[in-house]
Amino acid sequence: MLETFLILLAGGTMLAAAIPDPKTVTLHWLRLAGILALTFAGLAALWYFTHGMPTPSLRHFATSSLIATIVLVMLQLAFAQVDWRRLQRWFALLAALSAVEAGVFFLHRDPSHLIAIEFLSIAGVAAMCGVALMDMLLGHAYLTAAKMTIAPFLRLNRALLVILGLRSVSAVVVAHFVNQAHPVEKLWGIHGLYIGTRWFVGLLVPAVFLFMAHDCIKRRSTQSATGILYVAGVLIFIGEIIALQLVRDTGLPF
Repeated sequence: MLETFLILLAGGTMLAAAIPDPKTVTLHWLRLAGILALTFAGLAALWYFTHGMPTPSLRHFATSSLIATIVLVMLQLAFAQVDWRRLQRWFALLAALSAVEAGVFFLHRDPSHLIAIEFLSIAGVAAMCGVALMDMLLGHAYLTAAKMTIAPFLRLNRALLVILGLRSVSAVVVAHFVNQAHPVEKLWGIHGLYIGTRWFVGLLVPAVFLFMAHDCIKRRSTQSATGILYVAGVLIFIGEIIALQLVRDTGLPF
């Protein structure tokens, strides 16, 4: 499952690079997003080819999506390097979509399991982790980018709050109704501790920290917001890793 998390983290990082107006952020931050995404995707490829190749029926699709993601990330990085900001934004979006597709093929071993609700869950893992990471790193950018306005930081943090809200609805409400329609045997007996941890550590506590960070950003206290986002990011990573395991084990959109 490591290759799945890494490729989704690469995709989420690319998504984060596409959310703010590229003219309002520094080229260093956009390049950092590309470098991090390329690193995560490369590590995912290494682990995939040595440990995690799926069944032959999915191998072609998984490999194609992985290669496409790496190529698209490299294009985003190349255009960010030459200051073609809008074009790199489009390649960042395409790389995010390709990474989610690769993650779907990595996670599953049976094509019949590739249903829309699980695809959205996996996309949520990518979005939460990648945006949380780059939101925190954008806060660091204000230490040296004195001329950068507060607008991109606010926009990225709002996007993370929206993603957290959607993930909460999926993990609690949608998962409940899906389980009612297609009950998972001994769900709470086997997975209860993980579900509780996912809800509390991965959703509830980060929500409190993100609202605190949002208030700090509005007050232009970027250093305080960055510190809060660091803690929130660690909790989000823990929650999303657990969610990824629960999606694989139960098929529910945690």
